[in-house]
Amino acid sequence: MIYLFHRLAITTLAYTIGHISGAHINCAVTFGLVIAGACGIVEGLVIFTGQIIGSILGSAIVAGLFNKSNDGTGALGSNQVAKGFTQGNAFLGEAVLTGLLMFVVCEVAVRRRFDYKPAIKLDGVGFNGPLAIGLAVFIAHMVLIPIDGCSINPTRSFGPLVMASARGLPDGSSHWEDFWVFVIGPLVGAGIAATIFLFTKVRI
Repeated sequence: MIYLFHRLAITTLAYTIGHISGAHINCAVTFGLVIAGACGIVEGLVIFTGQIIGSILGSAIVAGLFNKSNDGTGALGSNQVAKGFTQGNAFLGEAVLTGLLMFVVCEVAVRRRFDYKPAIKLDGVGFNGPLAIGLAVFIAHMVLIPIDGCSINPTRSFGPLVMASARGLPDGSSHWEDFWVFVIGPLVGAGIAATIFLFTKVRI
């Protein structure tokens, strides 16, 4: 159910605010879009600020719904490398699956269809783009939840960890020690995918 929830949430948000801001939601995707030339640096920084604020506020709402005694994760769902896996395992997974997401975003929402059909001057695949993006998120969660809870989005990892830290992390927590994995991994994956897109872009 967790996999499906995330897929539906991302798809819904993409349909809801995609026409307003592009529905980046994910700062790794924003970073990739800046590299790909689909988002300006200043615009990217403004969007990133909104993502950070939204992550903290959203986590505060979750903290208001679930106190420490009924928080099943003990840390508001903050990402942490699971027992039996290493930071290297999680880093590779985060980079590869964020790269997949970035690839999908570039192909369905950024690449111009007239790269192939000059008579059709529209971006991406139009109205169905959020469905493919949501499926990419679904795939990432299917793979990564057992490994590290699935981030593929540094801002998603930041807000819950800040709020969970404010009210006290569980004893023996390694959340902050693992945090770099959920920042660097997604940024590396998104950056590589965006660079590939940039160099395969057809210029007309």
